[in-house]
Order: sequence, then structure tokens, then C-alpha cells
Amino acid sequence: MSTQYKTSTTVAKAFAILELLASNPGETFSLSQVAASLQVSKSTAHRYLTTLEDLDVVTRDASDNFGLGHKLIELAGALLSDYDLRKESVPFLTSLSAQTQETAHLAVPSANDVVYIAKVDSPHSLRLASRIGARSPMHCTALGKAVLAYLPPDQLAKSIQQGLPRRTRHTLTSPEALCAELERVRQQGYAIDDQENEIGVRCIGAPIFDYTGQVIGAISVSGPVSRLTMEKSLEFAPLVRQAAQAISRRMGYQP
Repeated sequence: MSTQYKTSTTVAKAFAILELLASNPGETFSLSQVAASLQVSKSTAHRYLTTLEDLDVVTRDASDNFGLGHKLIELAGALLSDYDLRKESVPFLTSLSAQTQETAHLAVPSANDVVYIAKVDSPHSLRLASRIGARSPMHCTALGKAVLAYLPPDQLAKSIQQGLPRRTRHTLTSPEALCAELERVRQQGYAIDDQENEIGVRCIGAPIFDYTGQVIGAISVSGPVSRLTMEKSLEFAPLVRQAAQAISRRMGYQP
């Protein structure tokens, strides 16, 4: 006989608080803002917050506003330190950034997004404001298109059915245009985001596969269009593709 479990409302609300506090890095939220977001009374929100504060998951500043606590760094660090893909990728990201003088990223798929799990910054003072843990849509990023191109057809169709929202005037918003773009990605082994997710930013991404041949993530090089011209993007593309292939081999992939 199967056992059914009910979702804990308290745990769900606590997690909703953490998601709220993480939604705007560097900002803090008042008790009223948290209560309004959770649609609970101030007393209930205060109870959640003080419990999370006692656990060092949430911190409170001098203005009685709340932000994320340092315990989360410890917990995330424990996860990432044991994450083979990240460990295998970081040396290649470091090399890519050094070769291109631009920012290198590693991301993994999550629903219709990619989540950044590693980053090596460009040495230039003008650099991207991306952060570990941030999410970006798959359909309009080089990282995401590199993943989408190698998903099984049913998964790709399901992703497209969820919608292709416009992020900039360059975003591909029709299934036909996106599928044609993904075919190009498969032919050349890399994807380019030409200001499709953010105006002024260009990116080159390539897929990473595991030992089963399944796409499990992607790496990229990104920079402002003033430096990362289309000509340079095409010059860097083989470097990104080769690094992704090397990481795939480390993950047991046999082409």
C-alpha cells in the first residue's frame, strides 16, 4: 500500500521567504513586505522569520529588515563542493576566461531556465553582473539554446509549449524560428546569443554531455558587444566548443 505525504505549509512558507529574499540580491525586506508577499499576517510572518533567524538562514539588520543569512553559504558550498560537473568545469572556465579575456559561465537546466552554478569573471572593469544561482530563460540564451538543441524531441516540444517570451527585440519568439536556430546549433556545435536576452550582451555557449549521452549543462563566454563583436564570437566559438567537449569527456561521455 502506497503512503501519501501532505505538503507542509510551514516548510513551503519558509521556503517562499527564502525565495523572496533571494529575488533581489543585496536588498532587504521589511516584515510588512514579507507578510504581504506570503499573504499572511505580520505575526505569522514574524514567527517564520525569527525561526529562520535563529537558524542563521535569515539575518536582520539595524533597520529591522531581513536578508539571507550566512548559513545558506555553508549549505550551498557543501552541495557545490561535491558537484562533479562544477569541479570538472572550473579549470576549463578559468582557461576560457584567460584566453578570451571575457566572463565564462557554467549552467545547468532547470525547467525552462538555466541556472548558473559557476563563473569566472573577465579581468576588464566592465563586466557582466551575473551571479551564481541566477536563472535565465533557455530560449534566448546561448547556454540555454545549447541545451535545448540536444533535448529529446518530446522534452523540446514541451519546453516550447510553455511559451517563448520576448526579452529584447532580438529574441526568437516563434517556434519555427527557434527550431531553425537549434538545427544550426546542432550543425556547428555551439550557440550564439546575439543580444537576445539582454541588450548590449553577446554570448557563445556549447553543450556538456554525461556518460549516457544526455545533455546535462553548458558553458559559455559572454561579454559586452563593444568588445565581443560577432567576428570575435566566431573566433572564440571553437574554444568554447572544445572546452565543452573536454568537460563532457571528464563526465564519461564517449561520442
